[in-house]
Amino acid sequence: MTMMENPLSGITDEQRKELISELGKNGKDKVIEIFESLNDILRQYDPITLISILSGYGLTVGAGDGGVQSKESSGGLNQAHVELFQALALQIPENELGALPVTPDIVRNVWEQLTEISHAFKFSRMNVELLESSNIEMAINQIQELIRSHTQMVRNWGFHSQVVGISKEIYSHFDGLIQSKFGFSATNAIDVFKVLTDSVEGKLSERLNILSDLKSTKKPYDMLVKYHELIGQGKEEADRFSENIDISKISQKNLFFMLLSHFDLRMPDYYFIDSDELSKQLNIDKDIVDNVLSHFSYRFGDLGGEKKEFFFLENPVWKKPIISSDSGFYCVLPQLFFSFVLNTLDEIVEGIDKNSLHNRRADYLESKIEEIVKTRFPESQVVSGLKWCLGEAQYETDLIAFIDSHAIIIEAKSQKISRPALRGAPARIKRHLEEILIEPGIQSNRLEQKLNELRVQDAPDDPLLTKIPVDIHSINKVLRVSVSLEDFATLQTNLRLFDDTGWIPNDFAPCPSMNLADFETLFDFLEHPVQIIHYLLRRTELEGKYKFMGDELDYMGLYITTLLNVGNMVSDDKAEIIISGMSEPLDKYYMSKDQGILIDKPQPKISPLFKKIFSKLEERSTPRWTEIGCILNRFPPDDQSKLIRYIKDLSKVVNRTWQVEGHKNIAVYRPPESSEYALAVVLFKEENRDRRYEFIDHASALGLEPEHVRYCLVIAINIDKDDLPYHYIALAENRDAE
Repeated sequence: MTMMENPLSGITDEQRKELISELGKNGKDKVIEIFESLNDILRQYDPITLISILSGYGLTVGAGDGGVQSKESSGGLNQAHVELFQALALQIPENELGALPVTPDIVRNVWEQLTEISHAFKFSRMNVELLESSNIEMAINQIQELIRSHTQMVRNWGFHSQVVGISKEIYSHFDGLIQSKFGFSATNAIDVFKVLTDSVEGKLSERLNILSDLKSTKKPYDMLVKYHELIGQGKEEADRFSENIDISKISQKNLFFMLLSHFDLRMPDYYFIDSDELSKQLNIDKDIVDNVLSHFSYRFGDLGGEKKEFFFLENPVWKKPIISSDSGFYCVLPQLFFSFVLNTLDEIVEGIDKNSLHNRRADYLESKIEEIVKTRFPESQVVSGLKWCLGEAQYETDLIAFIDSHAIIIEAKSQKISRPALRGAPARIKRHLEEILIEPGIQSNRLEQKLNELRVQDAPDDPLLTKIPVDIHSINKVLRVSVSLEDFATLQTNLRLFDDTGWIPNDFAPCPSMNLADFETLFDFLEHPVQIIHYLLRRTELEGKYKFMGDELDYMGLYITTLLNVGNMVSDDKAEIIISGMSEPLDKYYMSKDQGILIDKPQPKISPLFKKIFSKLEERSTPRWTEIGCILNRFPPDDQSKLIRYIKDLSKVVNRTWQVEGHKNIAVYRPPESSEYALAVVLFKEENRDRRYEFIDHASALGLEPEHVRYCLVIAINIDKDDLPYHYIALAENRDAE
């Protein structure tokens, strides 16, 4: 962790106003200037070639036996930049577009301007009047800017296979209705773009192999001949080229880049759509393929009436990523369809049967959550659509899972995130906050309180008890989580950002909130039930305590290295902890898996002894085994390693001194003040096993000594036997601790 001060904290208010005013003005001027420059370029140079080269170089990442190298290319150009440039090109009628061949200097010029205009647009929204705003207004503005930045640049709401699977599962329900009106089904559209995405990736991989082979050619003349053969020409054309340019004076490296720039002019071929071939690949009628291509395409000039400045936050190509030209269809960004697939297919279905769509989204989300939960909690008892009363009011909880002594309440929210909200409209943001985050949190908190009240009563009498499949007294911990179908610009994982907006009730008890794709990833990534429960427990505890900046996958990445044991690392509750980028191991694993490359799944750093204890607890179904497992997980990986080493050293001591009265045989971990859980490990031998309970009582007392410690987990191990990871385990509690 690195602490950073606000870089503007040392300047005066007047200097701050002057700086913001200048940045805002320069941003506006720069946006206008770059738009004009890009328009001029598009009217001189072939746009499809230019867009294809930008995409081929800017959006391609390497993949090999070690997995996908990164989720983004290193050149600074990303998908949003190419989308913007495509929209600008589609504003110009085809007969007014340029036809000059694209050269490397033009590509570099456009590349730099696209990356620059993104930053300029953000600065253009800076307003000096904001400095005079109230804390509430400034907090709301911060939320707006975060959402706008996310809308402008972020495209992934799940890993590719998840997005394809979820969208097909939802919208295949409407295949017949869509087919009858549009001449293709939702499944047809999804399959077409899936094949286009795979096809482009395959072609670009083949191109890379071809160029790699060409580059490895040692002699310049041989390279020249091989290149001409590659483009369908022969030795005669190669000799003619050699006569015009003396290749003996050109290095192998420079010759390769010269040939590469010429080969780049063929880049549109990789994005050209052959509808006949596509029809054969999908085994569907060509008419259906043509209907899909026509529906999801724009011709040059179609966007002529659109305002350029709107393309940053509401780009028409998000819904129609295919270019229709006189020479045929091209799809430079087939993956773009999946970035906005929920919104795109929602609009299609809404035009046919809006009510059915609402019901389908809700039913699908609840059933999918239940399916996911049962993958890791097969022995759990899950109740969906639980109806219960509080006084005269009746409520319904979407799903509640009971596993061991834990009850996990899950609220499913299938509401759409509207486009105005994602453009920063404050009224819409507030409405979605209430619908998707606050209301489900309040609802689940009501049930949590009711369950807690019932479980402490000697003889509770409530109709709810007949609807849950467990004894209420067996529940010792209630956890809550909200799952939404759509991602809300990652705000669901950063609720502390709303602290000063006045939009969150003072008595609101937050719980972890995530979208469906991240919920599914959590249950796949963490392979042991105890880890999932512990993750949700720690997320709940951290939710209202620290201000994190990152998405749910970043939390999971943080869990890998720390088990979310942040200790006392931050004393100022106003500080922001930026965890963005922590998801990299998960991104690499799942992206590689989508490419058919299997690498080791990243796993939390848990000691082998602790893993064995988890498995044995579950195998024996020891009462409260999930609680005990969660307590073990509260110890950071580094502390686990130190403890294991200490136990090994202590075992040697016990072997030598066990006959000595008062010999040392107890290892106690006393936690920092931020934790109320201690751990004590007792070692004994077969010869003095009759004294083990005496040792255990003493260890419990030592663990509970600190005032802030309420629980002490005691593990006793017979060092003469290695048949089990532990031979006694118990949870001691100090009921007088605060």
